[in-house]
Amino acid sequence: MIIGKIVKSDSHINYVCQVYGRHEVEAQPEPSDYTFGRLVRIRVNSGPGNEPDDLLDMALGRNQKPVTYAVGVIYDTILQNPAFGSLGPRLSNETQIELFSPDYITEKAVLIYIMILGMMEQNLDEQGKQSIPSAMHGVPPLSLELDSEIETMSDEEVRAFHFFSDPADPSNPNGLEPYLHMGYLPHIIAQRSSLLPMVTLRIIDQLERLFPQNLALLSIVKRNFAWRLKVETTG
Repeated sequence: MIIGKIVKSDSHINYVCQVYGRHEVEAQPEPSDYTFGRLVRIRVNSGPGNEPDDLLDMALGRNQKPVTYAVGVIYDTILQNPAFGSLGPRLSNETQIELFSPDYITEKAVLIYIMILGMMEQNLDEQGKQSIPSAMHGVPPLSLELDSEIETMSDEEVRAFHFFSDPADPSNPNGLEPYLHMGYLPHIIAQRSSLLPMVTLRIIDQLERLFPQNLALLSIVKRNFAWRLKVETTG
């Protein structure tokens, strides 16, 4: 589901998204669609294979060019209401404004803050099935553009973003088995936000559900971050 669009950035990796409101999209996002710690994706418009003609060809199954996405996590929410504090008399209420001034633009908005965790490529085959041929964790080389739309990620996409497979070694044709990877953890630790340790715990909760075979490893990572959060809270 598309939940909103980018309206500003605070840095190369931190973006502010305005959630779509009433009448802006056919299916208005619900609060459950942009919860704290949810992983989202944003299409990178300046990469190869992302031109409109290429996307149309992909939709029609005419080629296999991948589309590049930035993957981020929602780590904060702000409710914006510029009218707060303006308690003077009004000539019209909200219902009358919608009736007599349909072009009136409301300044109320829900803003969500997103930190980019990495990038991934996605293919669409002739049967319409999606596949992720490659993914990377850390600071992406490309920045995002204003008005780029933010989409929620399915469990399959979240799993593919965390499931790495190294290239096969010539001496070992079978290569290494795919493994769980969280290469963005140092990236998160380096940021200065009191909410990010809690975001990490929420991500780990999701991965415990998606990777039950890695519960032992994830429990160690969760304990370390829980201890870090406790130490930072007590000062």
